[in-house]
Amino acid sequence: MIHLPASLLTDRDALTAREWIVGNGLGAYASGTVSGIATRRYHGLLVAALSPPRGRQVLISHLDETITLRYLRAPLSSHAFPGVVQPEGWRHMVTFALDPLPRWQWRVGEAVLERTVFMARGQNTTIVRYTLVDSPGAVALTVRPFGAFRDFHHHAQQNRDARIAAVAVNDRPGTVLIQPYEGGPAVLMQAPGVFHASPDWWRGFQHEAERARGLDSQEDLFTPGEYVIALAPGESAHVVLTAEHRLPDDVAVLEAREIARLRALVPQAGPDPRVDQLYRAVDLYRADLARPPAVLAGYPWFEDWGRDTLIAFTGLYLVPKRYPEAKELLAAFAKYVDQGMLPNRFPDSGGGAADDNTVDAPMWFLHAARRFVQYTGDLDFARRTLVPAMRAIVEAFRRGTKYNIHQRSDGLIWAGDSGTQLTWMDARSGDTVFTPRHGCPVEINALWYAGLRSLAWLCAATGDEGSAERWSREADHVRESFRERFWNDRLGYLYDVVRDDERDPAVRPNALYAVALPGDLLPLDQCEAVLRRARDELLVPMAVRTLSPSDPAYQGRYEGGPWSRDSAYHQGTAWPFLLGAYTAAVVRVGRRRGTPEAEAEARAEAGRCFDGLAAALTSYGLGHLPEIVEGDAPHRPVGCFAQAWSDAEALRGLVEDVAGAGPEDDL
Repeated sequence: MIHLPASLLTDRDALTAREWIVGNGLGAYASGTVSGIATRRYHGLLVAALSPPRGRQVLISHLDETITLRYLRAPLSSHAFPGVVQPEGWRHMVTFALDPLPRWQWRVGEAVLERTVFMARGQNTTIVRYTLVDSPGAVALTVRPFGAFRDFHHHAQQNRDARIAAVAVNDRPGTVLIQPYEGGPAVLMQAPGVFHASPDWWRGFQHEAERARGLDSQEDLFTPGEYVIALAPGESAHVVLTAEHRLPDDVAVLEAREIARLRALVPQAGPDPRVDQLYRAVDLYRADLARPPAVLAGYPWFEDWGRDTLIAFTGLYLVPKRYPEAKELLAAFAKYVDQGMLPNRFPDSGGGAADDNTVDAPMWFLHAARRFVQYTGDLDFARRTLVPAMRAIVEAFRRGTKYNIHQRSDGLIWAGDSGTQLTWMDARSGDTVFTPRHGCPVEINALWYAGLRSLAWLCAATGDEGSAERWSREADHVRESFRERFWNDRLGYLYDVVRDDERDPAVRPNALYAVALPGDLLPLDQCEAVLRRARDELLVPMAVRTLSPSDPAYQGRYEGGPWSRDSAYHQGTAWPFLLGAYTAAVVRVGRRRGTPEAEAEARAEAGRCFDGLAAALTSYGLGHLPEIVEGDAPHRPVGCFAQAWSDAEALRGLVEDVAGAGPEDDL
């Protein structure tokens, strides 16, 4: 449970900086700020996934609420317009909690009104419950919907084409149909009250987060009218918004079912109480009800990215023991293997070809396949599906495939050229590449080595000893070349990229994967040296910097327009997901030291890395870890307020690295 302290409830900026979100298992969501002030174009009460998990549209932006008690009338909503916030309903807020659904309470006079928001599982349906918790008498609650009906990446503007009047649905009392554009999506809205038609446009809603990002930041929204709902003390009313063809039958049952489902996500006796919220957090990203199943990389704007999915896979599926869903997801990825490549991004519109411009997604598939078998022991699935897909990836990389990806004679993997960005550090603007990493990147070759070991291990486990021996010899060759080419004696660290005689000495976190992954790629003393430098120069509270502050190219702030932000994205900005690589490296080094005391000390150090978890889960995206934080103190959270690999790697790190739970990962 997350419960905001009373001291924050009088601070509009603090309430507006904290964002909530709920999902439906399809990629749709409802999201906003605690204050109710929409700061992003992505905020909305019904953001439907019309081609799950893609095709997301902000259909209903928000509900404007006003309460009337006798002669006292007070707004509960808050909106920002240029230079003003009006009305200021946040001033009446007395409680906000995430338990497990977002819940607000407002006090107006002697009346206390509560609101909760959730989405029906597997439906593009948002349900808002209002309960008059306490009052000397009945109140009238006025609820006015505001529609956008647009792609969630863009703003709406007043236009003559929109039919903004609602149509009454005569066979369902209290139900209206909102469909502003011919052939476009429609929303059914139902409430236990009288609907009064008063169609109009409200202009100039200001989205401050968009303005700060250097983007267009104002929007016009339409309202078809308002409901007036009578509430007696202790009585509840549900307002339903759905893009489905029919209304749900029993919304109270749906709410109880969703609360029970969210609570059941947390194990009864987890190894660390800090992980409870993370079990719920990772559930948001799993679009397991979409076909094929997918993972949303981050909210509010990221899509289903292959690289992010596979990096987050262990924390999203294996640690929470979602083995059937994990198997289905890996089987889907196995079908996508084409010339050794895997899709990295599927267009959110649902149209067009998927992008496969990533060298690391196939590498992370090799890692995910190994961990799946280590967790489940499912050798039949490995034999039929995983090993053939892994072999196809490895053979294609050895032959050479797209984007100039190929294995060199020394066994190392070369990827790309000066105009391509194939690793996770892929920021660019037009022809400007901010972090050029073509050549042999360090983490790609660490993953390549571990992937060859994984394939050898699975071949042996499934009875193919000849192939196991072949891939083991190949891995030995890669290890020998890696040690020769990547170690930087002067720095006591690994080069970030090797290009023939050119070697990039930038101190980046990618070197951690050479320590964190199984197979003892480096000697122990070199592993310890990598950790020391990463600890001294890259580690910040709950994240790891992308570049050492001692580097002249370091940028410690992430702000301004797209160019400014993109240029800092991998040049010092810190990423929470990298903390998982750091804690895995710490524990692996501790185990390699060979004593129980050394391993215990390493797990304790890994645990201290998460000391800031509680604060991180309540300062930006409530219940979630952000995409990135600034490299400079105070390490302000920025970017997406909820990121799949951030939450998943924190969960995995706390369970596997700190608590020592889960199967060993040795090759």
